[in-house]
Amino acid sequence: MTLAPSSRLGPYEILAPLGAGGMGEVYRARDTRLGRDVALKVLPDAVARDPDRLARFEREARTVAGLNHPNIVVLHSIEQEDGVRFITMELVEGESLGRYVVPKGLPLSRVLELSIPLAEALVAAHEKGVVHRDLKPANVMVTREGRVKVLDFGLAKPAGPGPELGGTHAPTMEAPISAAGQVVGTVPYMAPEQVRGEAVDARTDLFAFGIMIYELASGRRPFPGRTFADVSSAILRDTPEPLAGIRADLPGDLGRIVARCLEKDPRSRFQTALDVRNELWGLKQMLESVAREPAKGAAKETPSIAVLPFVNMSRDEENEYFSDGLSEELLNVLAKIPELKVTGRTSSFAFKGKREDLRDIGQKLGVGTLLEGSVRKVGNRVRITAQLIKVADGFHLWSETYDRVLDDIFAVQDDIARSVSTALHVTLLGKSAAASKTNAESYQLVLQGNHFVQQNTQPTLARAALLYREAIDKSPDSALAWAGLARAFTYQAFFGFGELDENHKNAREAAERALSLDDKLADAYEVMGMILASLEFRWNEALEVIRKARTLAPGASGPMVTLSAYQGAFGRIEEALQLARRAQEIDPLNPNVHSNRGRLESWSSNLEAACEAYLRTLELSPGMASVHSTLGLLYLRREMGDKAIAEIQKEASLGYREYALAIVYHELGMREQSDAALARLLTESEQWGYQFAAAHARRGETDQAFHWLERSCELHDSGIVLSKVSWPFKSLHSDPRWPRFLEKIGLGG
Repeated sequence: MTLAPSSRLGPYEILAPLGAGGMGEVYRARDTRLGRDVALKVLPDAVARDPDRLARFEREARTVAGLNHPNIVVLHSIEQEDGVRFITMELVEGESLGRYVVPKGLPLSRVLELSIPLAEALVAAHEKGVVHRDLKPANVMVTREGRVKVLDFGLAKPAGPGPELGGTHAPTMEAPISAAGQVVGTVPYMAPEQVRGEAVDARTDLFAFGIMIYELASGRRPFPGRTFADVSSAILRDTPEPLAGIRADLPGDLGRIVARCLEKDPRSRFQTALDVRNELWGLKQMLESVAREPAKGAAKETPSIAVLPFVNMSRDEENEYFSDGLSEELLNVLAKIPELKVTGRTSSFAFKGKREDLRDIGQKLGVGTLLEGSVRKVGNRVRITAQLIKVADGFHLWSETYDRVLDDIFAVQDDIARSVSTALHVTLLGKSAAASKTNAESYQLVLQGNHFVQQNTQPTLARAALLYREAIDKSPDSALAWAGLARAFTYQAFFGFGELDENHKNAREAAERALSLDDKLADAYEVMGMILASLEFRWNEALEVIRKARTLAPGASGPMVTLSAYQGAFGRIEEALQLARRAQEIDPLNPNVHSNRGRLESWSSNLEAACEAYLRTLELSPGMASVHSTLGLLYLRREMGDKAIAEIQKEASLGYREYALAIVYHELGMREQSDAALARLLTESEQWGYQFAAAHARRGETDQAFHWLERSCELHDSGIVLSKVSWPFKSLHSDPRWPRFLEKIGLGG
């Protein structure tokens, strides 16, 4: 029934209608007993006669009565008069939150003022096991005093008897009025699981919350459409335009928070309203802190950037190679800029799949800006979003969305790199010929090959070589594919996978082909340097080639580490250490960077610093081959014998473990144990020639040491490069055979 103004319902005088919905009509009424105005919600006659709808109405009363929070409407009573069922609630005077959705969005400070208390209301409700299920601007009021109030829990569904269920994502229990697959809620604010008629939980409210904040910040809905069907389809399938693409003045953290609320899969969203509230509160505190900071001096800082792995938004997991490869190619392009410090791939990719605060990532990597983005690939088309974020305050310096066909992917990379360069006020160098000679299909195969070649196992290196060959079949002039193939063969030679001479021959031919196609490709020069050094013992030529790679990619950590290692092998320790420390600044989460510095520190007898570097290596890559044994030998040199043995026993590689134990046991006077370790090493394989030589040298067995050094040369053992500066061989330096040996392997002088 409809109540007219001045009519009465028991002690309540009806003053005016306030609104109506599927679950009842709401009036402004006067409680004549207490002399106060209230909101009175009455079921229409048609609904009152429907047992299901009546049950839902009564449940609303019980639900709201269990909530007591300043940002949630207060329930006064549930009553019945002359067969009419109604509830009385706190009268909230003000405006609907929908009135605050304005073109171009609200100021950031106002967005936070409204969103934080709204999140706090959800925290309170969810802790009571209550899910709203119909959160939308019309159900949120802002009072004349500016307080946010959540109204109308008419569609709320209790998740259980109380907070002991865990509140946030405890399974909701169907009430009798809910049929299986029934869609309940308001379409533009529904989560995907609601659209599909599936069970909901508190994370469903967080999706609606994300939509509302998106509207407040941008002035538009994230999932637009002319019909309910259009909107539903967008909710299920589309990714909203990033807030940064709409408003460049918004901090990246706000966009990140909203984007996480709008994840399609509830498992990928924030798991509690408290998490969302804390993120928003932290953003507010950070912005206020920045505003209070005094202006800093105009001291010029070196621009610095880390390229985070672009997120693969495609359904096909195979496209992970594409998104990773795009990040890697952008990193390579930016690394060519001398004025720009670029974090290395290993450190940047350490955050792949992790949801860490961008400011924390920037601080850990020691950079001022972050480039992040996403890739959605469908057929031959790709959409790439990229955004450049200032670490200090989370604000966006630049953002862009690219919709292209794959044949134009290299132009996209150039566009993004050029835009980033402009934002950082540095000059981008010319485009590499390597990209222009690789078609899109071949390029995807190269990216897959790059993924496998990094893993350094026999099957993954074989798979990488096959992928590079397939890429070459599709694009014979692709320098990128030839350089990748050269690297795969080189690594197979290093690790003894297959016939050494054949791998050596194939690696050199592929590297030469890459350089003939693109004489400015740093990867090709770096691989050629490895071949010259470790497979041909032509160290001086190797150094020149790797210096060329360093010149072509001055910001890349790979050529930097390789050049540093070879300089150290020649005895140029201080120069090598400077490079190693620079590489550590650029790529602080790369374990190879730290192991390289540890090796150099040990060669210069900085034993404590060497230990620190190797311990950091193990933190980043637990169980990395040779590191436990090397660290154990450092402990031995520091007269920590028991600790040395314990550390070496952790070494997973039998070869490295037994050679190190043979030395330690000998130094501690345990001759039988030392002999036994050497015997086990010999049983393992003759391929450990360099390690045999080192053990015999420390044991004072000079002839055997030289025998195994010669044998190492025959085996092309890459450890030979370490012999000039390695600690175990110091006892051989006075032997007349030593300088002749160094001349033979190219390390003399």
